[in-house]
Amino acid sequence: MPMANTNQKGRASMKANYPINRHISTIYRLSQAYFDKKLKPYGIGCGQQFFLLRIHEHPGISVLELAQSGHYDNGTATRAIQKLEQQGYVRCEQGSLDKRVRRIYATEAALPVIEKTREITAIWRGKLTDGFTDEEREQALALLERMSQNARAFVRQGDGDPT
Repeated sequence: MPMANTNQKGRASMKANYPINRHISTIYRLSQAYFDKKLKPYGIGCGQQFFLLRIHEHPGISVLELAQSGHYDNGTATRAIQKLEQQGYVRCEQGSLDKRVRRIYATEAALPVIEKTREITAIWRGKLTDGFTDEEREQALALLERMSQNARAFVRQGDGDPT
């Protein structure tokens, strides 16, 4: 059983009983709700916005490359692409060298959505770090990156496999 964090007098810290997962979960859920609300007029949700931005930044990206760039599985990437394609925001072309590979491109119709997504992302990011110094923003990012790397490594090793 893990030991609780203790303060200088040896007493258990109250913060040790409030897991970081709860904070991460709160930020995640509120982020999803925010992006869903702001992107609703465009017919997409928070699940597709990452993919649309990545496709726009990397014209001709394949489904596999798209999935790997965000640490998603191919099924998740494929579903997002299908939704974006239905909305007319992306088009898919067969690869010229390998006919099994689909290359994905953002369409002109996607440009207003991309612009809006960038705008609301900047607003949300600003709200999350409101009152932070530049150093605190950098520290927060570095710590979250390390946590993300630790989580991926844990799952890759099989220790984090829920089955």
